[in-house]
This record gives sequence, structure tokens and C-alpha cells, in this order.
Amino acid sequence: MTYSDKVKASKDLLTAIQSLDDKQYVIVEYGTDYKGEPNRYKIDAFVYEHSGKATYRIYKDELFANIGMNIEKFSGTTMYAYTYDLMSQKTTYNFPLHAMKIVEQPFVEQDHDLKFND
Repeated sequence: MTYSDKVKASKDLLTAIQSLDDKQYVIVEYGTDYKGEPNRYKIDAFVYEHSGKATYRIYKDELFANIGMNIEKFSGTTMYAYTYDLMSQKTTYNFPLHAMKIVEQPFVEQDHDLKFND
């Protein structure tokens, strides 16, 4: 796959991510697990009120998943992510956007689903 093909294949996902508003997310498939099933990841946005600047993170799309990375930047074909472990060791990973498939988009994350009866 040529670089221009990768840019074209990455464009829809990159646009979807960068157009997310506060607490919205997209779900993507990338790679496979040990059973050969596609891994599902959630990419969400947090918009700072004072600056209007958005930050992004990616993590496993599972009920109790707390495994994720912050997204440092994007290029035309790649999403650059990082995290720090307990001992302040930085780990980085480069996600090829053209290898990800959008499954669902965009969703607004609920703070809770509690209902009160009067």
C-alpha cells in the first residue's frame, strides 16, 4: 500500500475523531485477540472549557476496561499514543489509522443511567 493510499484510507477515521465533541466517542476494530476475534477500542474526546482544546484517549471497549493510552498527536496515517506506568516509565505506541475500522460513531458518553421515581 502506497503512502497516498494509506492517507486516503485513514481520512474517514481521522475526520471522525477530530470532529468529536466533549464526551463523545467512536468505536474501532484493530487487530485480533488470542481467539482471532477483532479487538474493539473506544476513542473518546475531552474538551477543556477554558481553552476549547480537545484531548483524546484510546482504550479497550470493555465494561470494566481501564487499560488505555493518551493520544499525543495525529499524522495523516498514524495516531501516536503514550501512557505512564506505576514507576513513571513512558510507553508509546503508534496506531496505523488505515488499519482501523470504524464500527460505531459518534456516541455521547452518559455520566450515569440512574432513574429516580418521584
